[in-house]
Amino acid sequence: MDAINIFNVVMQLFAAMMVTIFSAITLEAPRQILFKIWPVGVVSYATYLLFNYFSVSEFLATFYACFIASIMAQFFARHYLAPVTMFYIPTFFIYVPGSAIYQTAFHFINGNPSEAANFLVRTMMTAGAIALGVFMSDSIFEIYFSTKAKLKDRRAELIEANN
Repeated sequence: MDAINIFNVVMQLFAAMMVTIFSAITLEAPRQILFKIWPVGVVSYATYLLFNYFSVSEFLATFYACFIASIMAQFFARHYLAPVTMFYIPTFFIYVPGSAIYQTAFHFINGNPSEAANFLVRTMMTAGAIALGVFMSDSIFEIYFSTKAKLKDRRAELIEANN
């Protein structure tokens, strides 16, 4: 990587930080967690750039980035005692396929249904990648915490039975 590429990556990560902060402001996130949200956006976007650098598909890179964002959001929400949605919704603004949605409508209105269908598929695949990333991480957390609770209950039963 040369200096221009490194500068480009740093600027993209800075832009991801700003998008995360400004979307949190738009969504009226509480002031006390407003500037604690940005690491989720920056790390997830760094993941996205890393997977794109290694020529992984755009949709798979979006999935991994949103998966990482959702996991980080879970940890940040527990650490800062805030709703998890305060952390991952502003981050997902980075990945929303706004231009693909616009291109879908543009080509549909201008009578080019095949091009509109192409952009619609891209839009739906990106939206699916975002949703799947959230679903997978939330499922992992749910399984972990329910298993942990069951093991705690089972341990208490065994201790009670031995006394």
